[in-house]
Order: sequence, then C-alpha cells, then structure tokens
Amino acid sequence: MTTQTTPSTDLSLNDSSGRQQLQATLSDYVTFLRRQPALCGTPEQQQALIKHVAQGHDLIKLVSAERLKITRQLDQQKHEWIELEKEMTAPILAAMEPLKNAVEHYNRELLRVREHQQAEAAYQATLAQPSETSWLTAEVAIIAKPKGVQMRWNFEIQDPNQVPNGYWVIDEAAIKTDIANGARDIPGVRIYEEGITTFRK
Repeated sequence: MTTQTTPSTDLSLNDSSGRQQLQATLSDYVTFLRRQPALCGTPEQQQALIKHVAQGHDLIKLVSAERLKITRQLDQQKHEWIELEKEMTAPILAAMEPLKNAVEHYNRELLRVREHQQAEAAYQATLAQPSETSWLTAEVAIIAKPKGVQMRWNFEIQDPNQVPNGYWVIDEAAIKTDIANGARDIPGVRIYEEGITTFRK
C-alpha cells in the first residue's frame, strides 16, 4: 500500500485552508506509517520500507518548499534592512572610534600602573615577618580600577609544545577531507567503510 502525497499546493500557507490541506496530508501519512510494521527481513520488505521513508522525505521537502514561498521574500527584506542598518550606523561607529580608543588607552595605562602597585605590595608583604612589627615595611597604595572596566581572565598560547593533550582538538574535517581525497592510512586513525542507507523511490 502507498499513500498519495500532494506534490504541491496552489494554496498559500498564509491561508488557513492551505495549511489545513497540507496538515491533512501530513497527518494521513503519519497515520499510515504508524500502521506499518517496522520489520525488515526480505528484499521486498526492504524496498517497501525504503519507499515509505522516501515518501516522508518528499513531504518534508514539500513543507520546506511551501515555507520558502513565504519566507524567501521576508529573508530578502531582512537582508535589505540589515544593509540599510549598516549604512546608517557606520558613521556613528566611525565617529565613536577615536573616543573609545582614547578611553581604552587611558584604562590600559591605569591598569598597568595598578598591576605594578599590586606586585610591589605583594613584595612588601613578603618582607614583613609575622612575629615582628611591620611599621618599617612600606605600605603601597593601590589605585582603583578605572570606571567601567571589568576584569576577566584570558590567555595567550606562548609555547604550543607545552600545552597538555587535553587542550588539543582533532581536526575531524581535515581527516574527512583527506579520506575523501584517497587517504587510507593516518596514524592513530582507523579508516573503514560503512554502509549508508539511502531512501529513494
């Protein structure tokens, strides 16, 4: 048994009757699939199940095609608005850039001084003995962080050879590309063939 799928609809999904027509087709197909035994023991059963799944893929493509009829124009309008937004805001961003750079330069200088003061304070703390009075130890004043500056931890790689293995990521895309180009022996990688089922009518 096969189901009849509507290859296309002349009714827009913006219209409730168009949506109802498509939804009825989808519901009928789902009901049909749920009645099919998920058994595959003969070539005939395999062919029948492949045909049923292929019909499902066709319905999924149909839903996408109907959606594109509506959203393609909206996507174009969205793209045009994004471009217009960039044109309108670019002069503002360009005018703000020198001011932002001046503030960031000022903040970097203050943070550099603050870091030096913190290092000096830590050094002075090591000179003070717990059992002795600390009135001879210089007290270092530390300036406050500049307004609007938030501190966060960051990093930079100084020597990749010393980075532990747990921080390395294997480039699976490069492996797949090399295998597609004929590579059959990559150290540490098992290359094998596997069957991929395609569902076509």
